Amino acid sequence: MANLSTTLTFDSFDLAEGGESRLANGYGGFNWQQAGIYNPNGAIAGYVASSGQNILFIAEAANNEVAGYEDAAAGSALVMSRETPFTLDTIQLSSAFRDGLTVTIRAYADQAGTILIGEKTVTVDTAAQSLVSFADDGLDYGTFSGATRIEFNANDNNAGTNDYFGIDNLTYHDTPPTFTLDFDDIALAPGAETALGTYQGFTFAEAGAYHVDGSLPGYTAASGTNIGFIAEANNNEVVGYEGQAAGSPVVITNPDAFDFLGGAFSAAFRDGVAVTIRGYSDADGFNLVAEETIVVRAGSAQPFSFETFDGLHRLEFSTNDGNPGTNDYVGFDNLLFRAADVAAPGEGILI
Repeated sequence: MANLSTTLTFDSFDLAEGGESRLANGYGGFNWQQAGIYNPNGAIAGYVASSGQNILFIAEAANNEVAGYEDAAAGSALVMSRETPFTLDTIQLSSAFRDGLTVTIRAYADQAGTILIGEKTVTVDTAAQSLVSFADDGLDYGTFSGATRIEFNANDNNAGTNDYFGIDNLTYHDTPPTFTLDFDDIALAPGAETALGTYQGFTFAEAGAYHVDGSLPGYTAASGTNIGFIAEANNNEVVGYEGQAAGSPVVITNPDAFDFLGGAFSAAFRDGVAVTIRGYSDADGFNLVAEETIVVRAGSAQPFSFETFDGLHRLEFSTNDGNPGTNDYVGFDNLLFRAADVAAPGEGILI
């Protein structure tokens, strides 16, 4: 079924020419921060509407406090957010005062803005609305699908520049829920680990959860304190992980179909560990539908996004390079999934 798009034109507000109003929470079903509505009258030549009369604009882009927009510190991003996931499709974007304004748009899986899933930076000029698309193939990073928070930011941290921009004809569509496995609801003492069995509706093999405490300085959490990790990457049998032969990949399965969108990875002992990620449409691992290899550094939770790992029942992370003398351990965090048929997980369950 095709996704049905909705366009926010901001024209339902009755404003005199040159008038403005703060955009209150609830418009279009979203919460708004640092957002105002303006009816251009030519006084600010850079602001023009693409259709109708009104535009959305960022309220305190010059780092100056403006009465009526005290919801965030001056210079903060314009934010739209809601509880249910959506995909930002297109916007019409313009600069208010100067050509060559750089605007960075970021998509987050959570409303708090801690799990980045997509990013796009564009340069816009005055007096004309430029069409900006957020299709996956035109992004700097990741995906705008399944976001619950979008930030629009042009602040160059120079108090002497006017970083104001306007938005019109914002188009989005609803998307199936996304959810993140961050392993932080597993109670572990610093430096402790436990085998992952069934967790948040998924079944794990050759995987553990570990509370990062710095004793293995390569492992890095993207959020919280815990990460998942590959359990027997050195071809050595480890007590508690006897289900598969040592050196086997991490295997993640679910009886319901899911899409794998990305995660953050860190190497434990050395830079440049290659991780081959494979997705299968069956839980037994016969029907390979997607494969990609990434290279992971130590000491940094590197975010990676994936576009083709759709309709899976099985996901594998393999680091074994066949050399028993190398340490191929890798941690993973904030694994991002989307699936219409997989219920978003509730409280953490570890069996």
